[in-house]
Amino acid sequence: MNRFQAMAQIMAMLDKDGSLKPGTNLYKTVRKMVSDKIDRLGPEAAFREVRAKKAHFLDQIRILNMWHKHPGKFPPDIDF
Repeated sequence: MNRFQAMAQIMAMLDKDGSLKPGTNLYKTVRKMVSDKIDRLGPEAAFREVRAKKAHFLDQIRILNMWHKHPGKFPPDIDF
């Protein structure tokens, strides 16, 4: 698996519900997170880690989404 294949597969895995829209700040942030993980671990190891910790990554994406919707607010000020 190369870097581009890993990116495509990981993004597809993290966006099963279609909520990540290309061009949005959230989408760009998630791609940056995935890209950094691929750079650190390599494509196959990054894919395996995201697959193993998918629930954790989805939680991070949910929190990032709240931050992007409410810029300038700290997490305690956001109603969950």
